Amino acid sequence: MDDSRVQWSDLPPEILPIIGKSLETYIDVLRFRSVCRSWRASLPPFNVVSSLLPLDLPSPIFTADHLTDALLIRRVIYRLSPLDHQHSSDSASSSSFAAEGWLAKVESTKLGTMRFLHPLSTRYVKYDNEVFRKEVNLLDFRIYEVAKSYTLGYTNGALVPRITKVVMFPDCPWIDVKYCTIVAVYAGGKLGFAKHGDYKWTLIDDRNFHYDDVIVYKGQFYAVDRWGTIFWIDSSMRLVQFSPPLCGFGNQKHLVESDDELYVVDRFLDKEPLLWNADIFHIHWLNNLIEDSPPKVIDFKVHRLDQEWGRWVEVRNLGNQSFVLGNDCCFSISAPKFEGVKGSCIYFTHAPRSTLGYNTHYFELKYKRIAKASIHDNEPIFGPPPIWLNFEATQYEEHASDNLYVSAC
Repeated sequence: MDDSRVQWSDLPPEILPIIGKSLETYIDVLRFRSVCRSWRASLPPFNVVSSLLPLDLPSPIFTADHLTDALLIRRVIYRLSPLDHQHSSDSASSSSFAAEGWLAKVESTKLGTMRFLHPLSTRYVKYDNEVFRKEVNLLDFRIYEVAKSYTLGYTNGALVPRITKVVMFPDCPWIDVKYCTIVAVYAGGKLGFAKHGDYKWTLIDDRNFHYDDVIVYKGQFYAVDRWGTIFWIDSSMRLVQFSPPLCGFGNQKHLVESDDELYVVDRFLDKEPLLWNADIFHIHWLNNLIEDSPPKVIDFKVHRLDQEWGRWVEVRNLGNQSFVLGNDCCFSISAPKFEGVKGSCIYFTHAPRSTLGYNTHYFELKYKRIAKASIHDNEPIFGPPPIWLNFEATQYEEHASDNLYVSAC
């Protein structure tokens, strides 16, 4: 045995904070503090070094019903996979967790509670049946952070209407959220931003009201307009053109980062939604739902930005990657890590602005074919969550480690 080896718990205490402060996600900080007592003492818990959301902000929309400030709410999307695929029959996770990986969208509150949402929507997953009210030991699972999403809501639980996308930067456990910038896309295509302490939102562009999406890419805000032109937003919150126009003729553009590359996914609908660009889109969409069928997706086109040559390259095959277009964030996943997920596909809902139901489909780029994602064996990642995720949960502070048990309220 090599006597020069040092146990993790015996590392010099002065280097532990250096290691810990290189971690950028909640789950990594939790793992670090769970190694042993000395590691736990060297790093403060996540909610001490980074204030928990919701964060108070001015409301970007003024309505008679909501005259108070808005709250910025963060959701984190995790991939969970069991440590041991051969679960015993009495395991809380064995009854319906048969996949290699599962996406779980989690919203945490200042009170320490956790709420689960469907990965592609803003709909909470909640069941009152006692069979779902179980305790989960997170030590039984590998947990990886996939993406973060944000939304604006009110204290009564309602979402701020007519806001289609919200992002925040920086979002790091070592930077207080009060020093971060929040950028939002309005349903009418306007682009605005606010910071903690601001009295109102500020428009980034007061001439172009045709923006579709915004993301954080390589430490910068990037936005795309209806013509597929990408802009990056500099430190003074001014737009700088980053790409030539795509000139795609789809109805909505989505920005997706995959393997450090920037993609635009163009969504084509069977009919142009009336008032798609208007501030009363949500009201009109609900009216359409009652009076007529809402628009449905008929096609997607994917383009990658060749940043070296400043040109667009059409992508017809994503390999093992697939894109997930949620109604509050878009991200890329590796299909082999999720049993039943097809590679080179786009997972989406027909009504991207809707919180009603799951309605998950996938689009195969190779065959230009749309199919419904099964809630059974084919696409378990997007079906009803496994039995142990179907509840509102509370995190418990354990003696030897941080919040490693989750139990129903």
